[in-house]
Amino acid sequence: MRSVEDRDGLQGIRERVRLRKPQRVTLHGWSFRQLGGFIDYKAARAGVAVIHVDPSYTSQQCSQCGHVDRRNRPGQATFSCTSCGFAEHADVNAARNIAARGETGWAVSHAA
Repeated sequence: MRSVEDRDGLQGIRERVRLRKPQRVTLHGWSFRQLGGFIDYKAARAGVAVIHVDPSYTSQQCSQCGHVDRRNRPGQATFSCTSCGFAEHADVNAARNIAARGETGWAVSHAA
């Protein structure tokens, strides 16, 4: 299965795009905090709720049993739980963990 970067032809784009040094500094220095601020601003204008989740250990946590271990990631694209044996593409597993944290955050923020 090819990654999104491979399908969209973005693999190695930083190396392929020729920019002057000031442009490279601007492009590569763009922070995720600033991106988050843009998303918050646009979502507020559109009336869409944004839930921020802590991404810590989402790539090492099993989305089935919740077990966290560095050994759960034997390779870049591979996830295999050392506790329950669940196996999944690493990005899919991490996305499931982030989605679950988002659902929990939503429930907590909208509790009666």
